[in-house]
Amino acid sequence: MIGLAKACSGGGTLGNYVMDKEKGYELDRNLLCGDNPKEIMEEIKSMQELNQRASNKTFSLVLSPDIKDGQKLTNKELKDITRQYMGKLGIDPDKQQFVAFVHTEKKHKHIHIIANRVQTNGKLISDHHIGKRAQWAAHEIAQERGLTSAKQIMIDNVKSVESQKDNFKSLRKEIFNKHESVIKMNPKGFNEYQKSMEKLGIKVDTVFNKKGIVQGHKLTDKLSGQIFKASEINRHLGLSSLMKPYTPLEPIIKIAKLIGKSNDMGY
Repeated sequence: MIGLAKACSGGGTLGNYVMDKEKGYELDRNLLCGDNPKEIMEEIKSMQELNQRASNKTFSLVLSPDIKDGQKLTNKELKDITRQYMGKLGIDPDKQQFVAFVHTEKKHKHIHIIANRVQTNGKLISDHHIGKRAQWAAHEIAQERGLTSAKQIMIDNVKSVESQKDNFKSLRKEIFNKHESVIKMNPKGFNEYQKSMEKLGIKVDTVFNKKGIVQGHKLTDKLSGQIFKASEINRHLGLSSLMKPYTPLEPIIKIAKLIGKSNDMGY
């Protein structure tokens, strides 16, 4: 369920749009006798003459149930949640002029409400943060009545994304730890590194560009199927250096020592 609300100047355009019988049907009204949009808006305007200072004297509200909820809600239930919604916004449905119209021209059945902001004493009903309050009002009604809340879906989606980020962070750390454990074993080149990582459940592939030049590497966690660029695991994995021909350090050191001894002996 979604709730929308704003304070506006009202007028014939709003009345004609909301109370268009080709779009739907009237659901509820209070303190209004008019037979058409023009008469109803004139009645509202007459009451608004009690306040000469404000410009936005009308509330334009929308209450939109989830498509599936809208299909099963009865008119009585729609009327009840309309009045409940208004009450949560500080609009007394028994004291304020209002008309509620159900729009059914689309699959998504929704309720439009025109309500007078001006009270019988000439004072205005507050429109402070009316948009945000409308969202929370719809959310609360949905929770109370076991209906689908758009805000709850949004909250759940955010939590899901955050949870997924945490899982990815944990998985990246796990892959990096496996990488470090293999590096400590001093693999003899990239192929040996790949085989060692494969044994730990991580498939390492080289990515080439169209010219056949190494562009990077990707690491796949075989258990979860998640694929990461090497840079996403750590910026300094150094896999490219592993691809260079392996040259054991020990023979080089021995040769260097022999060269040194020869020089000492005058050869």
